[in-house]
Amino acid sequence: MDFFASQDDARRKTGRLLLYFGLAVILIIVAIYVAITFVFIYQQSRTGPFEPGRLWNPDLFVAVVCATLLVVISGSLYKIAVLRSGGARVAEMLGGMLIPAGSDDFHEKRLLNIVEEMAIASGVPVPPVYLMEKEKGINAFAAGFTPDDAVIGITRGALKTLNREELQGVVAHEFSHILNGDMWLDLKLVGFLHGILLIALIGRSILRGSSRSRNSKNSGGAVLFGLILLILGYIGVLFGKLIKSGVSRQREYLADASAVQFTRNPPGLAGALKKIGGLASGSLIEHSKAEEISHMFFSNGLKASWLGPFSTHPPLVERITRLDPAFDGTFPKIVPKHADASGADTIETEVKQPLEKIPKGAAAVIALAVLAADPKNVTRNIGTPVREHMEFARRLLQSLPPEIHEAASDPFGACAVIYGLLLDKDEEVRGRQVLQLKSSAGQEIFEATEKIIPFMLALEEDARLPLMDLAMPSLRSMSLEQFRKFEENAGRLVRIDGRTSLSEYILEHVVVRRLEKNFITAQRAVKVIDSVQEVAEEISAILSLLANIGHEDDEAAQAFAGAAATFKQQVAPFHYLTRQECKEIRLHTVLNRLAQLNLKIKQSLITAFFQCLVHDQQITMKEAEFFRLLVYALDTPLPPWVKI
Repeated sequence: MDFFASQDDARRKTGRLLLYFGLAVILIIVAIYVAITFVFIYQQSRTGPFEPGRLWNPDLFVAVVCATLLVVISGSLYKIAVLRSGGARVAEMLGGMLIPAGSDDFHEKRLLNIVEEMAIASGVPVPPVYLMEKEKGINAFAAGFTPDDAVIGITRGALKTLNREELQGVVAHEFSHILNGDMWLDLKLVGFLHGILLIALIGRSILRGSSRSRNSKNSGGAVLFGLILLILGYIGVLFGKLIKSGVSRQREYLADASAVQFTRNPPGLAGALKKIGGLASGSLIEHSKAEEISHMFFSNGLKASWLGPFSTHPPLVERITRLDPAFDGTFPKIVPKHADASGADTIETEVKQPLEKIPKGAAAVIALAVLAADPKNVTRNIGTPVREHMEFARRLLQSLPPEIHEAASDPFGACAVIYGLLLDKDEEVRGRQVLQLKSSAGQEIFEATEKIIPFMLALEEDARLPLMDLAMPSLRSMSLEQFRKFEENAGRLVRIDGRTSLSEYILEHVVVRRLEKNFITAQRAVKVIDSVQEVAEEISAILSLLANIGHEDDEAAQAFAGAAATFKQQVAPFHYLTRQECKEIRLHTVLNRLAQLNLKIKQSLITAFFQCLVHDQQITMKEAEFFRLLVYALDTPLPPWVKI
């Protein structure tokens, strides 16, 4: 699936969602007005003959419209504000507890390992994982507005019942939602539909209040009014279910297909679905808030209903049959098992196959993989990782020194990992950086950094950016004060020698920008840029930088021209900057502007970046790392380059 097209499609569906939402509100307004009017007519008919003119009362209609819109809009805005902090809020709303990165629980460690592999294979930050401890059913969800604030939620039933391949299939399904933009749409849906649900809740509150005051003369009217709101509110809820069904069903099929493409293991995902059918509790989520996000679950989290068209998920048998055409509809009876005292998995004994070590000089592998390809194809893997990317991620994780992997799992250690990535190769400069950290980073962080310095210096270039993604969940657990201190220290390390390399700067830029989204929730809205002409100067600057990094002076201008020519459909006044002129580029401003581009222009820009790299038919590791950092700075995931 095309990452950029999928993200764009999800945002377009938000407009369609607003249309459906508007129609639902209009129907509710009309229904409430008609119901109240007939109540008044019924009461007045006792004192006189029926008059048709009473059916239309402009003042009453305006009052109903205003009151309904006030309730619906305020309810929706409230829920949207509550969910503004991203996926973590959804997980906490369902009673999820964050699984610590250093967990000793066998099942939790296995899950975290799978999530880390998939994040590295996808080129996105490792999402925090939340466990719904009390839920016995097999289910999971992904929530967030972007890959940067995404979380994975999973039930204890899934952890205990599924083997590694099945769990991998479920997690791959959820990652496809992260990469395809479904989370954005899902959270918007929760916010919009809460306003409609609020009408039913108000009706229920009125009925409860009236039952406590039966002696009141007006209790009969209040009961009737409350009953009307309750009934009409739940009609709106059914309408909301229909909207959720229309939005989510097809995307569930697409997520299944993407998961299979990712893992190349249909039996894994099919096995998880079969176990749902054979488990007594199935995929049921018993939490009271399950209804609100029912469309976000891996499988139907609500009790079975005869209202098939209102189900948020396709029938279980249909999903399995698409993965396993030989399935006869018979589900195996599943009895949950528990881990024994040693922590070993009693459901399945897993055998980990040894993997080849990552070869040094992986730029050669990159060149073999992409030189023969059309530069436009470089974006085809974005958002659509495959099995080879997963295998690369597994090899990388296995090759990491345990000291580094362990450090990335701890908040202080994660800071140390980023500081380690910013340490200079030059011994004299590095010595000054270490002294700086000793005086400003705090004792625990300094000791954690000092401990891993030898391992960081020996780290392969291929592991630098994945390691940044690996540390992200722990970094997010910092307080705002700790983040500000971390940001300040990172800046000092980068600029301590009076010069800043491009890789140092962009690494710092990417880490800080991602974390800011987590800590600074009240960020101002950013205008999306839809015109290449509007950012022609910024594009010229970045393409000139790329051209000068990987080419000699004479060839750099040609590389720039070839890259600029990829923007055939949108002529813009691009101009080449010499190596000396590139030193004057205000990179922070340039990257922030380019991050505001719409998805289609970002896709074209990444193609231009790549065309610039391959102009001389070779890619150095320095070029490769800078390219990936630039793509990250555009808030776009990029799977590892592997020979496919």
